[in-house]
Amino acid sequence: MSVGQIKTTGVWYCQYRVAGKKSPVKEYFGKGTEGKKAAKLRDLEVRKAKIKKLPVNKSDMHLDELAQLYINHEKRKKRDKSYLSLIGDKLNKEWLPILAEKSIMQLNPKDFEKVHMLYDGKAVSTQNRYMDYLNIIFNFGVRMDYIDKNPMKKWWAEMKQPEQSRNLDYFSLSDFRKLYDVSPPHLQWTFDVMWSLGARPGPSELFGLMWKDVNWHDNEIRIRGTKTHASDRVIPINDGFKERLKAKYAEAQTDYLIEFRGRRIKSVKSAFNSSKKRVGLDKSVCMYTIRHLFTSETLAKGADAKAVANMLGHTSLRMIMNTYYHETNDERRRAIEVKPELL
Repeated sequence: MSVGQIKTTGVWYCQYRVAGKKSPVKEYFGKGTEGKKAAKLRDLEVRKAKIKKLPVNKSDMHLDELAQLYINHEKRKKRDKSYLSLIGDKLNKEWLPILAEKSIMQLNPKDFEKVHMLYDGKAVSTQNRYMDYLNIIFNFGVRMDYIDKNPMKKWWAEMKQPEQSRNLDYFSLSDFRKLYDVSPPHLQWTFDVMWSLGARPGPSELFGLMWKDVNWHDNEIRIRGTKTHASDRVIPINDGFKERLKAKYAEAQTDYLIEFRGRRIKSVKSAFNSSKKRVGLDKSVCMYTIRHLFTSETLAKGADAKAVANMLGHTSLRMIMNTYYHETNDERRRAIEVKPELL
């Protein structure tokens, strides 16, 4: 039993062992004094054997019970509210109406097939993401010893479809510049920040950037990412972007880098779609397309792949090369030209 703190996020946790499990269980309790206090209290409960008892018969646990335990756990970890809201919405509107009647251990592939059918017609990436969220809840139950096994594991391992990397033939750097030119000032600034840092275009990264995260002395910005353990990272900034940052900071009305009419914003979807229509871009172009373009362009100019992966908050080079990087005919020609002649 022990109390500790995650260095990258500052979140406090209580760690203890459960009989019959090889790995210790970790419970998270937030940041600061309150988080530390809650973690120590939990540690005391464990030491005094006052842990809340698990169901006498694990086979009786239902998805609604397990999901609530998962949500409570993620709240203590200070998980992004938009993620928790999405999980709650999927549970109440889609998953529970199909899966709640049976206990978790009675669920079978036919039950999960019914859930999967709800997403027919959606992109493969969307189908995979929603089913992954459900799978995560079951994995949590196994990890915390609430259930003996994940009833979805084998079925999902066979059913999950491979995702095709995005084709950027329809969105070039030239297209991006045209989009920038017709966009309103707050959207142009959003593009500038995203293009300078490569941040994920969501409320936790791009729209979560705060002025306190800017290190003016060392020319760096910290991105407090939450998606993976590598998401919390520091990005260097060049002199040109630094000067634009200073100008924005001088007129800022909030604590956030990106604001609109004196208020923090978490999305630019409406302005983005309007600007996209003005230049006649493909409807599938989205904010994430810009992140893909950022990766392709930096790698095409000779940037180190590992450095780019770290900037994007990834640890896997395979992920970067297969998902984000899109080589062009020019790159193929350059590869041929730089190759030494044999004869």
